[in-house]
Amino acid sequence: MLVHEHYIVRRNEAEANKTIANVFLVTLSIFSVIFILNLCHVFIIDNKVMLTAYLTGAALLLLPQVLNKVYGCANPKLKFIYILISNIFLLNLEITLTFHSVVVYAYPIAIASFYFSKKVTFYTLFITTIFSIVGQFIGFFANFVPDQNFLVLKRLVLFSVLPRTMALVSFGYLLYFLSSRTRALLDRQIKGTNKIKELNQDIVLGFANLVENRDESTGGHVKRTSRYVELLSKELLKRGIYKDVIDSDFVNNLTNAAPMHDIGKMAIPDHILQKPGKLTDEEFTIMKSHAEQGGKIIKQTFSHIGDDNYRQMVYEVARYHHEKWNGKGYPEGRSKQEIPLAARIMAIADVFDAISQKRCYRDAIPLEECFKIIEKGKDSDFEPILVDVFLNMKDQIKQTMAEIEG
Repeated sequence: MLVHEHYIVRRNEAEANKTIANVFLVTLSIFSVIFILNLCHVFIIDNKVMLTAYLTGAALLLLPQVLNKVYGCANPKLKFIYILISNIFLLNLEITLTFHSVVVYAYPIAIASFYFSKKVTFYTLFITTIFSIVGQFIGFFANFVPDQNFLVLKRLVLFSVLPRTMALVSFGYLLYFLSSRTRALLDRQIKGTNKIKELNQDIVLGFANLVENRDESTGGHVKRTSRYVELLSKELLKRGIYKDVIDSDFVNNLTNAAPMHDIGKMAIPDHILQKPGKLTDEEFTIMKSHAEQGGKIIKQTFSHIGDDNYRQMVYEVARYHHEKWNGKGYPEGRSKQEIPLAARIMAIADVFDAISQKRCYRDAIPLEECFKIIEKGKDSDFEPILVDVFLNMKDQIKQTMAEIEG
């Protein structure tokens, strides 16, 4: 449940990449208006020069839309590509339109500031300054000079290069300090949020341990089942199974929700919960109510823990982890996709740990036999694809069990 700085930065980068792609589209729209106005002789830029600038600029400004779709907005390398694109766009305007592109001089630095990184903003400031100076000189020597005031190199340096470089550096440092301040505030917010989440996690584990201590036959159950669901959900993510649902947030939330799956046992009397022998039908009915009770406890008691997605997942694993793929589970008799994915994963981990550990009324079942029981439950108790992935992880499951017990 902890908020990691790396995760926050990556998520911001993904959002920034989407925003920048849209900003480039808006820029292209404005550039198109300028191009049309120039054709209507509102401006005095040579049409061939303007056409060259427009076509080159349009190709650059449309590129982020393509890259976001091909590589995904979360790709960490895209920010450097987009900063480079914005600088090339600036260079293109400076070479072709030269002195009509004053406003866009700081465009790349503004783009860099989206990422809340002092280092990225500073490097962009340096690179953009170089590009802006070089672009003006290239435009001068290539005779793309639509302004008669700068036909002489000395006047170009004194009245264009120097003042605009100074303005660019000043504006760039403003954005640099804004990025620094925003990042500092973000870091403090992350630390404060993590302290609250650490406290929440301690509360969750405290309740889970309380339940486990009452149920004397399930020592280590919380640790093992949490690790099993973590391993299984990570493997599903790695294989791209349920990729529209399972992401890093899902894995983290499920791992932290797993300890609460038996919270409903708090409502079960000790004489039933700790009974060494087989339960009567009446006692078993009461025992089964822990799933429904667990959902109620989560709704009534843990409304302040974590975010909405986490709370919903805790509720789902507590209430539905005894539902079966064929609809013969409890408390609602849900089947197949009606059962939340988190609960379907939790079900396999819960059953596997229950049969692989010693109970006061029976010995632990050998591991290979436990895997066969899980396989036998395929398409009846458990979702087939989840069983297949779980059984392909035998070595990891065994190693994890040994690490926890050792």
